[in-house]
Amino acid sequence: MSSQQPDIETLLRMALRPVEPPDTLAEKLEDDLQRIVDLSSDELDSWQADALHDPRTWVKPAAAVAAGTLAAGAVAILGVSSRRRRAQPKGADPVRFLGEAATTISREIQRRTRG
Repeated sequence: MSSQQPDIETLLRMALRPVEPPDTLAEKLEDDLQRIVDLSSDELDSWQADALHDPRTWVKPAAAVAAGTLAAGAVAILGVSSRRRRAQPKGADPVRFLGEAATTISREIQRRTRG
């Protein structure tokens, strides 16, 4: 290899170096997801019960339920993972984490959908 050519391995190592996200990223993401949950809840509140007779009006409420549920689940996952990072050392049991996460997510979704 000639000394004029760059070392590909070194260039890749420099380009693929891990970058830590800003500290406020998780908080901003959680706020945005909570806003989606609130908006979907407002959409469901504004939907009239007499509209049940027309299936064409079911699209927006169904989308609101889906978006709200996904966002509430994501908020719960963010909360679980951030609490886990603070509380547990590296190399913790992933099976136990998944069990705790599932429990926390179901509780969080129930809490947020009861409003």
